[in-house]
Amino acid sequence: MKQKRIARGVAAALLGASLLCAGHALALEKLRIPVALPSATTALVEQFAIYKGWFKEIGYDAVVYSVSGGENAAVLALERGQLPFFGSDDVVPLAIRPGSNIRVVGTLMNTLPYWLVGGKHVKSFKDLPRPVKVGISSPTSGNVYVSLKLLETAGITRKDVRLVKVGGSSARLAGVKAGKIDVGSLTFGMMLRAKEADLTILGAANQFVKEFAFTQLGMNKDYIKDNPDEATAIFGTLIRGCAYVNDPKNKEEVLHVLEKVMRNKPHLAKQMYDIEIAQSKHVPDRCQATEAGIQAFLDSAFWTKSLPADTKVPPMNDILLPKFYEKALAWYNNKGWMKN
Repeated sequence: MKQKRIARGVAAALLGASLLCAGHALALEKLRIPVALPSATTALVEQFAIYKGWFKEIGYDAVVYSVSGGENAAVLALERGQLPFFGSDDVVPLAIRPGSNIRVVGTLMNTLPYWLVGGKHVKSFKDLPRPVKVGISSPTSGNVYVSLKLLETAGITRKDVRLVKVGGSSARLAGVKAGKIDVGSLTFGMMLRAKEADLTILGAANQFVKEFAFTQLGMNKDYIKDNPDEATAIFGTLIRGCAYVNDPKNKEEVLHVLEKVMRNKPHLAKQMYDIEIAQSKHVPDRCQATEAGIQAFLDSAFWTKSLPADTKVPPMNDILLPKFYEKALAWYNNKGWMKN
């Protein structure tokens, strides 16, 4: 009888434990992560962290969703505290505004990975009509800078250019294919698709800029203040993702995510890894932002006049929150996720 009571007690304990585990799973907080394009390398860190279950380890049921062409709305949601973080090239313009709640705590890509693409009938800049219809996502985006800079290098001034808001890289590619726009600057994966469609690559951002805060990781200042542990764990998880995808030992797993999770064709996924990750180091090793990268973005925005010339830029430490970065990096280095 005693053995039966012990057995029943063990069974009850196991059942209770399973119910607690189920309750913990149900208690995961929903986290919707906006990305410009789910298949692009700009979304790799978030996609990889979700695939590995790292957000679940810190209490979040995370999914990505596309905001292609709607990045400004997501940045505004970040400003209002409706998002804890967002990686975009539209974060800095709001972060430097007086009284802004947004801070750039890191970057998920610290280069400017854009290639200017024209239609099949365009073999060189000389074939472009006037005015040149340039597809863009938003006025402050780096794709505007790259398009205008390359056109100017070819002798095409701004008075001969008309900016047409069409959306993200996939929308710009579709616009060039359909002839709705003459040119558009595309991210690497979209550029590879453009080449497969026999479109013309007219130039690249790396011809004139090397370091550039492209995918700026923005967080809400009030969220960081009110939820210090959660904010640190989220940023630390992204740092974990940056470090993992950059480790050559993880190549096959990163390729799997690029192909199977992010739905890139195998040969495109391989080129994305070999060139963007292994060769060009587009993803910073620890998601770090640099003053030089932020300054390059600001210079580009002043050059395109998307930021007024009299805009006052706060000190870099006010934009970057270096102490918070150090805290999140320490969380990663101390393996904070293993404490859960």
